[in-house]
Amino acid sequence: MRILIATIGSAGDVHPFLGVAEELRRRGHDVAMLVNPHFEARVRAVGIEFLPLGTEDDLLRVLHSPRLANQRQSPYLVIEELFNNSIEPSYAAMQDAVKSFKPDAILRHHIFPTARWVGEEHRIPVYTATLAPAMWFTPSEPMIFRSHVPIWFQKAANKPLKTLGKHLMRWYVDRPVNAVRSKLGLPSLRDVLYTESHAGRRVLGLWSRHYRGPLSDDPANSIICGYCFFDRARGEQDLALDPALDRFLSKAEERGRPAIVFTLGTTIVHHARDFYDTAVAACRALDRPCVLLTGKDQAAPLAARGADDVCVVNYAPHSLVMPRCAASVHHAGAGSASQSMRSGKPSVAVPFVNDEFDIAHRMENLGVSAYLPSSKLLQHRAAVTRLASALSEVTQTPSFAIKARQLGQAIGVEHGAASAAAAIESGLETTP
Repeated sequence: MRILIATIGSAGDVHPFLGVAEELRRRGHDVAMLVNPHFEARVRAVGIEFLPLGTEDDLLRVLHSPRLANQRQSPYLVIEELFNNSIEPSYAAMQDAVKSFKPDAILRHHIFPTARWVGEEHRIPVYTATLAPAMWFTPSEPMIFRSHVPIWFQKAANKPLKTLGKHLMRWYVDRPVNAVRSKLGLPSLRDVLYTESHAGRRVLGLWSRHYRGPLSDDPANSIICGYCFFDRARGEQDLALDPALDRFLSKAEERGRPAIVFTLGTTIVHHARDFYDTAVAACRALDRPCVLLTGKDQAAPLAARGADDVCVVNYAPHSLVMPRCAASVHHAGAGSASQSMRSGKPSVAVPFVNDEFDIAHRMENLGVSAYLPSSKLLQHRAAVTRLASALSEVTQTPSFAIKARQLGQAIGVEHGAASAAAAIESGLETTP
């Protein structure tokens, strides 16, 4: 079969689909990915046909926008870029992709609505994948989306908050989306953000059942597949650690003081501010070496330069570095959080925006992570003390190590990409 995968967003939005693409190709299917050119090398490196969506500048402009890391402004930036401003060009790109590749099925990210519209127009089965359970908007399940609003209130006011959110999204999403649909000769839609997360022949939840299992009011056609991992951000065929990082980790292990690794993924890393300076100071307060994954645009902290207790690298596969550390500190993005849980080591989740708060809260409830919103760290006089205290808690409290190891083992034996591929195959086998 020929399967077209369409996704939009950052590496955290692309890598799980690359994991599924690899599995589909392994099963003998022809696979193409419609994705931003920023990811072309990664797509081609695993033998997947690449189809361009927009330009690399389109993506980098969003990643470097200061609004992206501001919890009040980020939701509106995401809506503007992923829905309002991209509808017409993504619709055209999907039409071109369908005509050139001629797929038997489409797998799309739920934030890529035009992939479903074009699929329906050409009578191609569409499968929708969602990366975080909050995006199913399950009625019975509270969502945590702010750090400055008490969690107890967000839980208690779950229903009215969701109702308010629905009305706001009709203005911010439905109105501009339907203006473009009218221009394209398509009928209007209602509650676009919500319905797109449930629409399609099957809705695939790409997370572990041990992280969040099925609920009775989940989408009727949904299945939780498991995490779909892809960890080769530079397009390499094989995973490998930088030799200097490998030596640093080995030295820390030999001394009986494994390092702590800090990562802000591929989006928040552009807005780190004082995060890495705080990281170094907190680790020194605990007499722990640390690894800083800073991305290519983030300069190493002054305190790290020439120091033998800090290793600074642009990138390292999370699947290789996290299991060798005592703990990780991450922004609770879907990709970084899943790798942290799979590592079997505890963590400190430092959410910045959007569904990161919900992911961090779930990890805290599982007992594998401490929850420390970024607002308590960045440019705050007590930042070092707070981070050091959280790290001390997760590395010194036995329950964190036990629960993290148990969860890591459970996730480690799952095969999310295989389950997702099987769900697509089984649906196509029943196609009239």
